[in-house]
Amino acid sequence: MLTAFRKLRGYLRIAGVASISRRYFVMNSFDGAMAILGVIVGAYSSGTINSKIIIGAGLGAAIAMGASGFSGAYLTERAERRRILLKMRKAMLADVSDSIHGRAMKVATIWTAMVDGLSPVLTAIIPMIPFFMNSVGLISIDHAVWYAISLILCILFLLGAFLGRISKESMLHSGGRMIIVAVVAALISWLVGKI
Repeated sequence: MLTAFRKLRGYLRIAGVASISRRYFVMNSFDGAMAILGVIVGAYSSGTINSKIIIGAGLGAAIAMGASGFSGAYLTERAERRRILLKMRKAMLADVSDSIHGRAMKVATIWTAMVDGLSPVLTAIIPMIPFFMNSVGLISIDHAVWYAISLILCILFLLGAFLGRISKESMLHSGGRMIIVAVVAALISWLVGKI
């Protein structure tokens, strides 16, 4: 197991996927959290809040975002990595698809697709936990809404803080910017739900 992990790390290092994986992770985690925030606030403001509806719509959105993220990233990364291998092949006058670089490119393609596909699913499912709790009678629907929104804001703040750390900016300010974006989106969702 440890050998496989080291081999994976080596392939990812060779392919240079650290920065693109971070970008995919943050962008798609943000999308997942914001999509669920819109679903919850829009449903709540329209007066038709129901755990089954939120869970169904949330899972449907999460699966769609995950499938879209995985397939889109896979196809994009595959094309980009194939282009790199073709350049290497021309430069070396040899087929490099079965070399360590060729294997690294294949692993990198799958890795980035998995990061892209799983990140919105995770950040969409976590805020739905309170609605699962409501569906079995552990908490009220109003509590489920506010707990879910709190979880979303925490997720977004942590994503912003992570970006702040990467960019050597204030983690607090960077997290705060994410919260501001979420509040604006929630207000728009609230207004749309009232129409």
